[in-house]
Parts: sequence; C-alpha cells; structure tokens
Amino acid sequence: MRIAIAGTGDVSKLFVEEFLKASHEVVVLARGPREWFTRPDVALRQTDYSVSSLTQYLEDCDGLISAIQDNEMTNVNVHLAMLEACKKSPKCKRFIPSEYIGDVEKYPEQPEFYFANHQPIRDALAAQKDVEWTLFNLGWLADYLVPQKNRYIRNIDDAHPVNFNDKTMIIPGTGDEPITCTAVRDGAKAIAHLFNAPAWEPVTYISGEATTWNQVKDLLAKHGNQLKISYRPKAELMDIVSNPTSHTPDDLVTAQFGMWSASGSTRVPEEKAAAHKEKFFAGLQFQSIEEILSAVEKDAEFVM
Repeated sequence: MRIAIAGTGDVSKLFVEEFLKASHEVVVLARGPREWFTRPDVALRQTDYSVSSLTQYLEDCDGLISAIQDNEMTNVNVHLAMLEACKKSPKCKRFIPSEYIGDVEKYPEQPEFYFANHQPIRDALAAQKDVEWTLFNLGWLADYLVPQKNRYIRNIDDAHPVNFNDKTMIIPGTGDEPITCTAVRDGAKAIAHLFNAPAWEPVTYISGEATTWNQVKDLLAKHGNQLKISYRPKAELMDIVSNPTSHTPDDLVTAQFGMWSASGSTRVPEEKAAAHKEKFFAGLQFQSIEEILSAVEKDAEFVM
C-alpha cells in the first residue's frame, strides 16, 4: 500500500519509519527539498498544496495522512485542498487530517487555539461521502517527558508543563485532572496498522497511559529528574484565555494548553480507546511512561 504523508516535520519522520516497517510504500509531500526525507525508500514530491498539484501527486497513492501543524487559518485551506484532491483521485480515498489531540468528541473546542482552524475541516469531512476519514487522537505526546536529545519531537517551551532546560514543571490546575500521554512512535505504528483496516470510524483513539500531571511528576522524580514544581490555578489560566489582548501570544497559547489539561479534555475516552485497540490494533503494545523513562535511564543515547 502506498501512503502519502503531507508535511516534513518531526512527526513525519516517525510516520516514515513506522510506515516502512509496516511494509507500506511512502510518499512525502513537501514544498521544497528536505534533506532527511531525501532517501531511496521514500518518494519526495514537491507541491504547492494546490488542488491540481495534490491531485497529480496523489494519483498513485492509496491514502493520505497530514502531519502539518498549523494553528493559523491557512490550515483550513491546505486541508480542504487535500480533501478535494482525494475526491478527484482515482484511488486515494482515505484521509487522516492533522488532529492528534484528546477527546475531540466531548471537547471539540479544546485546546482553544485549535477550534477555528480545525472545525471547518471536520465539518467538510462529515459533509461528504467520497473519501473515508478519521480523526486520530492520542492525548499529550509522551515524548515531551524526556529531554530533547532523546526524541525527534522539538520543544514547545513553556506550552508544556515540563521544561528540562529550566528544570521546572509548571502544572496546570490541581494536577489531579485526567490526562492521557502517548508516544508519537506508538501513534505512528497504530496509524500504519489502521490503513490496513477494512473500515474506519469517524474518530480513532489510542492511549499509552491514562494518568494525571501529579502522577507524572512522581514518575519523573523517581527516575532522577530534579524539577522545581509549581502550579498554575485554573482561575489564572481562565483569566488569561478570557482576556487575550492583555497578554502576549506566547502567554495566551501556554494558558490555552494549560486549560486543555485543566479541563480534562486531554484524556481520551478510555472505553473507546480500549475498543479501538481490540478492533484495529490487536497485538500492538503502547509504551507506558514508566517504560519510556526507564529506557532513557538505561541508555542515555536512547531516542524515542
């Protein structure tokens, strides 16, 4: 099966590696040359993300997944162009847009900076019948719980509670709100299997570990991470989110990420995740936080 990946960021690297391991042929769509993706086992195709260009490059593909992370309204235009190209394609009739958040059914508006630039795509997918699709969600990326040298995924600085550079952990809310943490590589393995499934559901969930930030704090300390711990009350986060013009864009995004945790919406619905594991991902093992931290503790050069 030939799968196209839109985008050449850090997540795409893991998609490439796991798709190849699953014996898929891989096409990568990019706006220009990309050194890491210039390799004999990957077809790198340069596109301007217009419908005509995408239609041309998807003609021989069986499915498309987006790894483009764009929180501006251009995200809508690019994804609608991808959907339209899939409609026009003779065989590329499966599409996974870029989501990768938490409980998108119960909390479609969280994180807040996602809603305006993702909901129009969700609506367009639901309004058509030509292309099969699913919204794939896995909660917080567990990769951020190890230092930068041990992962592909780059830092998002203060937007994540754990900051290894500053040796701090700023926990949103009480720290007892439910969250889910899943390794990106496990997500990539799951998606590679999902393309082999005979039929999809509108939303797909996986869960590496259902936990809380306080439990994560204790695990990090257990594995030798000496972090200065503090908390940001939910009321403080809500005040920033409710008064966006009074704060810097970085402060606003950090508060919106904090509300995502404090609202409980990062926790994927566990019953659905368990059902999807049995239906789509039987035999796959998703890493716990303990397993991830132990791997780094045993091998300082380990890369997730």
